[in-house]
Amino acid sequence: MAQEQIQLDDRNNLSAMHIARTVAHELAHGVFNLRQTFSDKNFVTLPQGTTGNLMDYPTSPALADRYTALIKIQWDLIHNPISTTGLFDGMEEGALSSEFKGTPVVFLGDTAIRKERLFIYNDTSKTVKVKFETADTSKTKVAFQLIITTEPNNIKLPYPKTGCDTLVFNEIKQIRLDSIPNGKYTLTCKVKVKTLKNKKEVESEKVFTTHFFIRTKKLEITTELLKSIFANNPDTVRLGRVARAINKYSEQFGLVNVNRMSHFLAQVGYESDGFKGKSGEGGCYTKTNTNWSIWFSLTWKERPFCNNCNCDTTLNLPIQRGSKKLKWTAVECKAEQKDCYAVPDIFICKKAGKEQDSLFLSYVYQCEGGNGNSSTGDGYKYRGHGAIQLTWKKTYQAFDEWLRNNYPKVYKNVVSNPSVIDKDEELFVLSALWFWSSEKKNKKLNDCADLGNYEEITRVISNSTKTVEERKKIFDKLIKT
Repeated sequence: MAQEQIQLDDRNNLSAMHIARTVAHELAHGVFNLRQTFSDKNFVTLPQGTTGNLMDYPTSPALADRYTALIKIQWDLIHNPISTTGLFDGMEEGALSSEFKGTPVVFLGDTAIRKERLFIYNDTSKTVKVKFETADTSKTKVAFQLIITTEPNNIKLPYPKTGCDTLVFNEIKQIRLDSIPNGKYTLTCKVKVKTLKNKKEVESEKVFTTHFFIRTKKLEITTELLKSIFANNPDTVRLGRVARAINKYSEQFGLVNVNRMSHFLAQVGYESDGFKGKSGEGGCYTKTNTNWSIWFSLTWKERPFCNNCNCDTTLNLPIQRGSKKLKWTAVECKAEQKDCYAVPDIFICKKAGKEQDSLFLSYVYQCEGGNGNSSTGDGYKYRGHGAIQLTWKKTYQAFDEWLRNNYPKVYKNVVSNPSVIDKDEELFVLSALWFWSSEKKNKKLNDCADLGNYEEITRVISNSTKTVEERKKIFDKLIKT
């Protein structure tokens, strides 16, 4: 058995640190059956003096205070002792603690890619390098696969063509691909991990993923493209400004391939009626308007609710998240209809204009999402503005703070003046990009776009899926252009 060196102080006595560490080491070894890290009985034997672990021996007595660490599996064994179990007993090659962390890395030339980004690649070489980076210094093998999803036809090209190849922790491996086309590249590494449950080892697989995009040139939107898709907007000058704003900021928000950009343009183009700079959401609903069902099915949904705002309870139902908000059930009720509640005549539009918009929207949007009651006018002020129709006071407050902190050069106070989002094309686009990139309802819209999930994107943006088909038609035109 290897013997640990004795550490003496300047009076040739054992140091307190050495005594404490030795006691802890022997208890771990004798009571909890932890083996030395360098024991040849372990599945993996680590060189003595290389770990800083309590079950290792220091290379020098003076370094004893640095050899006190325990890894998770050792703590698990202490809390749930298993007879004659060593540090790495019974573990298959690559089996580690569930706390294990690592990062798949791809090298293109001299550039290391560890997280999502766009890489402009014009080299003729078909060779890339891959690596799995981790603090673990063992020679454990890890399975990996690189999948290319080509743009724009979404053909999957895996390497290897079947199954997985293998890497060794922290070692670079060079691989040759059939081609390096425009598309999304996903490097997936799989590592076996073990945890203790009810004093038994349970093996599972931990997956680590890095994805990025390769293009021969940056994706750019043109005025001509927007004109061809959104022919209902004759304002060519505005479309040009919108296109330039999208090109200026899109890469920062992950809109780096045709698929994601087409989903984004389809959604915001629909929401803004072809990127028009109209003065916010309208509130003129005539008797024959086909969209009354929106308000008949309206629910209390946007926290915070304003329970102490003297909200109208004559026409509103009590505030309860998820329950119906307005009593209205029809534009008109017939005498024989039971449980029918007609929209009050004052809210039915006879003449479009600011006065009608303010009356209607201040009422239907009152007392939630940070808005006050109808008399405050918050519902009208914080109605839908911008390319993606931001709504609710709380949303404008959040966007305002983000804009001030991240883009101070273009900052304008959107809380005091929400309509500036419609007039300023950069804010018009940035408001949509901010919403698009923010995680909503535990969903990231770029991820939904990668999966082609039109319904989920529409649901997140509009709280409904009724207009999915209209938005998908725009997407189909864009993806083919």
